[in-house]
Amino acid sequence: MTGRNGGCRFCKRYGPGDPHEAVADMRAAGFRPLEPFKNIASPWPSLCERCTKTSTPRLNNGRTRGKCCQHCAHYGLDPGAPARLYVLSHAEYGAVKIGITGLRTREDRVARFRGHGWVPFTQIDFATGADAYRVEQSVIRQVRIEGHGGFLGGVQMPIGGYKETFDATSVSAERLLALAEAER
Repeated sequence: MTGRNGGCRFCKRYGPGDPHEAVADMRAAGFRPLEPFKNIASPWPSLCERCTKTSTPRLNNGRTRGKCCQHCAHYGLDPGAPARLYVLSHAEYGAVKIGITGLRTREDRVARFRGHGWVPFTQIDFATGADAYRVEQSVIRQVRIEGHGGFLGGVQMPIGGYKETFDATSVSAERLLALAEAER
C-alpha cells in the first residue's frame, strides 16, 4: 500500500533494494529464486533449500521473518494441516471479509478480528490448509472478476487482511459463503 509520499511501508523501511542484494537476501533466508526480482512485496517463486519445494515468499517477508516457506515454516497456515475459512462482517465499516486460518496455530485469527469490531458470519473447516487456500483464492478471484475491488486499507485493518475486504452493500456475507460452498 502506498502512502502520500510514494512507496509502500516496506520499501520505505527496507528500500526496494538492488536486484543482486535481493537475491543475496533470499539466499540468506534459505531460498533460491527461480525468477528475476520484481519488487519487495510481490510473491517471488523460489525453491526452499530446506524442504526442496517451490514456494512464493515475498522479499520483505524473507528480510523480516527469515525462514518463511509456506510448506515448512512453523507459523502461519500449514498447507497440510486442518484449516478454517471464515467470513466476517464489520457494521461500522460496512464491510465483509473472507479469510483463512490454521486450526493448529497459536494465534486465533478470528478472535483477533473480533477484537477490532469484526463479527463472524460463518466458518467452514477444511481437511488441509491447501484446500482452504484454494477455495478462498477462488472466491476472491470471482468477486474481483465481478468488478469488486478491495474495500478497506491498512489504516482500518492494522492486523492485516485488508485485501480480502469488500463493500457489504455490493458483496454480502451470504454471497461470499455461497461462492465458497460452490468451490468446496
